[in-house]
Amino acid sequence: MHGLSNGDSVAAMSDADTGPAPIFSADDGMEKLWEQAYQGEVLGETFFSGVADRLDDAEQVRKMRVLAELERRTKEAVAPALTRAGVSTEPDAEMMSLAEALATDSANHSWGDLMASIGTVTDQFIPLYQRIGELDPSELEAADLLVAHEVALRDFTRAELAGDVGTSLDPVHALGHMH
Repeated sequence: MHGLSNGDSVAAMSDADTGPAPIFSADDGMEKLWEQAYQGEVLGETFFSGVADRLDDAEQVRKMRVLAELERRTKEAVAPALTRAGVSTEPDAEMMSLAEALATDSANHSWGDLMASIGTVTDQFIPLYQRIGELDPSELEAADLLVAHEVALRDFTRAELAGDVGTSLDPVHALGHMH
């Protein structure tokens, strides 16, 4: 979950007719891409925790806590790559505030709408993470981990939307850094 502007609401995160807007340009350098990737994980962890705090359904709360843990572990796993690139791993206060605002707004939307919007955001971040690996093959392991975690998150939302709620977290639990 990640990089939305302050004007975005959970329901407005996707537009099925046009697809997700790109979140990076071909001109963006590694520092900007790493910062965007890392702060996206910061936002995701805070967002999922905040959503969990606002839900009444115990199973949905549990799932949001697992996703928050996924974001935290992913953030920690890629932190050394940021350090090597000279990029700060301090959480950005604006990202934290945005995550809280989005989590608060999520209470105004159905679980299905939330899942759909999270899935759309993952489709924006997968190309960003792939781009990091393309630009810096020495960090391909970190980039691949970012892609894998985003694919697992996307697969979770698709399973939830398809009604496969009993196995929806399987892709997340299958990730090596979740053990």
